Amino acid sequence: MAKLWYPDRDFIVKAHEEALMELGSGGHPGFERGIDAFDHILLEARQNKGSIYRKAAVFLKGLVNARIFLDGNHRTAFVVTDTFFRMNGLKINTQNTKNVIRFIKDIKEYNIEQVEVWLEHGKMP
Repeated sequence: MAKLWYPDRDFIVKAHEEALMELGSGGHPGFERGIDAFDHILLEARQNKGSIYRKAAVFLKGLVNARIFLDGNHRTAFVVTDTFFRMNGLKINTQNTKNVIRFIKDIKEYNIEQVEVWLEHGKMP
C-alpha cells in the first residue's frame, strides 16, 4: 500500500483561510480552542487501522467537533477531508452541494461509522 498523504498544521491554517475567503465578510479569523487540537485528530487518523474512509471520517468529524477556529470550522473540515481524499487518489462520493452542507452541519448526530459510510457511498445506508 502506498504511503498516505496527511495534512499538517500549516495546511489546516491555509484551509481555514480559504474557508473564510469563501464565507466573505461573514467569517471571523482567529482561534477558539487553538491548533493544538489538530495534533490529536491527526494522531487518531494516522493510528487508525481502518480504511482511508475511516481516516477521512476522523478528520471530518474531528475537525468539526474540535472547534479549532472561531468561525469556518465546518467548511475547513470539508476542505481538509476533500483534499485528503484527492491527495490520496480518491474523491468524496457525492457532488450534491446541498447534501454535503446538510450532512456536515448535522455531523454531531452521526457516529464515526456513519460518517465513514457517507464518505464512501455518498449516502447513508
